[in-house]
Amino acid sequence: MKEVVYRLGVEIEDWVEELAASLGGFVRGNFSIIPDDVCTGTHYTLQISENVTAMVIDVTYHQDLLFKVRNTKSDFAGIFFILTEGESVQIMNDVSRSVGRWNYNLAITDSVLDLDYLIKSESKSYSISLLVKKHILREYLSKTGILDEMVNRVFDEKQNTLLHYAHMSNNSWHIINEFRKNIPGSISFNLLLGALVYNLMADCLDSILKREIMISKILRSDLTMIMTSQSNLIKNQTGIFPGIAALAAEACMSETKYKKLYKKITGQTPNAFFLKNKLELARDLLASRQNTIGELAAKLNFRSPSHLSEQFKSHFGMSPKEYAASL
Repeated sequence: MKEVVYRLGVEIEDWVEELAASLGGFVRGNFSIIPDDVCTGTHYTLQISENVTAMVIDVTYHQDLLFKVRNTKSDFAGIFFILTEGESVQIMNDVSRSVGRWNYNLAITDSVLDLDYLIKSESKSYSISLLVKKHILREYLSKTGILDEMVNRVFDEKQNTLLHYAHMSNNSWHIINEFRKNIPGSISFNLLLGALVYNLMADCLDSILKREIMISKILRSDLTMIMTSQSNLIKNQTGIFPGIAALAAEACMSETKYKKLYKKITGQTPNAFFLKNKLELARDLLASRQNTIGELAAKLNFRSPSHLSEQFKSHFGMSPKEYAASL
């Protein structure tokens, strides 16, 4: 397995050539040219402004690769939209979680965090990475009416670290799929990519940042246990919610501590997080056209098809039948 240690940043001259070289390639304009035995496809980076950079990856990997992100700057955050199909895993503090089109497909991480990303050969990777200066996020939060005291606490590096994993919104999903129809390097591509970036940022910030996605500085062991608990809930999406008492005991925490810490990381209660991900799975299975609504209700342990339909419409704004018809 090939290990690739690299760094990210808003200023592309700091790292793009280094990343391409570590993969045995080089940079030509906005494109990173990577040897075909590593991957085939497009690797495109564009600095949108002095505060925002976008990286678009649309490749098929032909080797097992372990990417290790070791940033040298702490002034930015990464917002990652990941639609990879295949075996891909993100690792932090020795805890693994599947990421990609059918798993977690949105991640927001602080540049101070060390992350590993394992992707297996023949995986088809499509991702859009936004690297954004923290002061831009701070300005946005200030304009939303959040108290200055809260904003200052959020961006005090001694108190907080940005960390969030979720499923991207339906709006982000659709505008990314539309954007994929454009050809990198075409006359209008940079303009369209810039528009996409600001649309994704607005959608992401509006739907997620307001829900307090920041976590207080905590013991690494506590963070590891919460991340493990999240992963276990995702793995058990087809089952029933195990209950707070069981989850807290598994995490070696009191129920009060567990619920408080879990909500800070995910922006939701454990029960709401579990249901949301179960419904996201139902949507993805509907899109694959392999199951009827009745079969999905039984497969995902809803009380009845009508219960699934009710929860689905509450979450997505349309019934499963309406969603299937829109595909």
